[in-house]
Amino acid sequence: MPTSKHRTQPLTTDELFDRALAIADSEGLEALTMRRLAAEVGVEAASLYHHLPNKDALLDGVVIRMRSEIRIPSPVPTDWKELMLQIFAEYRRVIAAHPNLTPLAGRRVETDPADGGGLVFLTTLGFTNDDAVELWQSLIAFVVGFSVFSSAYIESDTSDLPSSLATRMTDWRDETCIRTLRAIIDTYDAHKEHRDPEPPTPS
Repeated sequence: MPTSKHRTQPLTTDELFDRALAIADSEGLEALTMRRLAAEVGVEAASLYHHLPNKDALLDGVVIRMRSEIRIPSPVPTDWKELMLQIFAEYRRVIAAHPNLTPLAGRRVETDPADGGGLVFLTTLGFTNDDAVELWQSLIAFVVGFSVFSSAYIESDTSDLPSSLATRMTDWRDETCIRTLRAIIDTYDAHKEHRDPEPPTPS
């Protein structure tokens, strides 16, 4: 473990979150402690609490830092299915770059939309609550799983496969992810179109 070194520059939360993400990427979430981070940035552990109230705030900052790498398409697609497809495909790329943060992939943080974001958006398109949640869960589960297996941190045992299949199994292609995301979205959209509308909830 590195020892604290004397700092000559003021400490910022941006630096803390950058260093924390680097620790999590290289050593895993278990290694990301306040003491470990303090040693990394060259201060005493108690000094971190001038910038962060607790470990949860640190984890929130790391998630925000990771999600800041998501690139929203420009121009934003007007078709909701294309928009969802591109956002989740982009989230797959980001999670694959930071597989050690997979346990935090569904964590809500202060930068998340206060109105419920994409999940509530689906209900405005005519999805029932159940269908909206199931679609959202399906997209998240697929994206996280695909991201983990397509990352450099996973070694799949393909020794029992013919060589051509073994080689192909090591190739997790973007087009495979996009095709499957599109199939999930289209399936739920078709189900929505054929479902009878729910009666209004009594006030």
